[in-house]
Amino acid sequence: LQYRQALTYMDTRHPFSDAFGPAKTRAECVESAQNTYLRLLKHTPEKSILPFETLSLIAVDNVGGLEQKKTKSLVKIFRPDGKGELKLLDFVKACDSVYKELRLFRAGTANSSQIDLAFESIVNVLFFFLLGMLVLTIMELDPLALFLSLSGLLLSFAFMFGSAAAKYFEGILLIFVRRPYDIGDRIALSDVNKDTSPGGSATWFVEGVNLFTTTVRYAASNEVATLANGSLATSRIINGARSPKAVVYVYIKFSVDVSYNRIKIFKSAVEGFVKARPSEWVGMTAFRPTTIEIDRAYVEYMIALQHRNRWQDIGPILQSKADIASFSLELSKKLDMRYIAPALPVNMSLNEKTQRAFLNIEPEQTATDRPVEQPSDPTLSPAALDRLSAIFKPEKKK
Repeated sequence: LQYRQALTYMDTRHPFSDAFGPAKTRAECVESAQNTYLRLLKHTPEKSILPFETLSLIAVDNVGGLEQKKTKSLVKIFRPDGKGELKLLDFVKACDSVYKELRLFRAGTANSSQIDLAFESIVNVLFFFLLGMLVLTIMELDPLALFLSLSGLLLSFAFMFGSAAAKYFEGILLIFVRRPYDIGDRIALSDVNKDTSPGGSATWFVEGVNLFTTTVRYAASNEVATLANGSLATSRIINGARSPKAVVYVYIKFSVDVSYNRIKIFKSAVEGFVKARPSEWVGMTAFRPTTIEIDRAYVEYMIALQHRNRWQDIGPILQSKADIASFSLELSKKLDMRYIAPALPVNMSLNEKTQRAFLNIEPEQTATDRPVEQPSDPTLSPAALDRLSAIFKPEKKK
């Protein structure tokens, strides 16, 4: 009864309490969140940005202290900046994310009820079949004789629908045992024998699930498709809603003439840019060279970063990734580290016959027979080698 009462409360116009305001639709939720932010801001009229201390009053217990569990939940939802402040846009986005989770949970509950009804119908068929066999046995009739009389017909149907029945059973196991997705989840489908792209995969939103099919919507073009559950049973299903703290990669090229000291300055600047945005990034997990091309005169570095959002919310992740890439590009320009590809060489070589006619030389005096001066081997003094090794000396931990 309490569970049903909670579901009924979600369908009201004020699911977040009367003090928050109406939130029957997403537009009403955004408007109520703005009004709530302005009302909370009146507690600190000397500030233009809401301090997180005002919100933390929700977590005060009877003694007057802060409950650690509630405080962590508030920080996880609203994500204040490093100064402990919460902007209007961040507050509205946090309320909107909670509203979406609420509606997705309600839709998932309704869809689960439909699946339960379909499964109940299958159980009813099996129950009445066994009940019929029991009635035949009570009436002293042999059920086996009835099946033997119909064996030829049943065998032909077995050949016709055997593979379809196997796929149907695999689909039922997928929905009831594996449960790889729920309503509203962002999923990506691929072959289990092929590797996935580290930059992410093409995704679909799950709109409906039953015992036979799954209805999905393509995230890029908003197209709707229906997939058989049996065909999905043998696929790799990547669930963005169950993939927390997305890891993204940014690649940037530097010229081989760039010193290692400038690269360390570049790394420190990127780390500072990431730390200044705690609501977006957990941190920078790696910064290392992945490709060294001496002939093309560049070194490619990889910047690995961990985002706070799940792959379900791919929009903010891609925006944060674009900000990092743009900042890295502008920083490389300021530090004079930007790589400029050299001009491609033009092949002006001639064949042997044309070369002799053009240079007017004898066959034994072709350019290929002329001696080529060998460049002298460069030398490096021991002192210069020591200075170079000192650059790459690992820093001592403080």
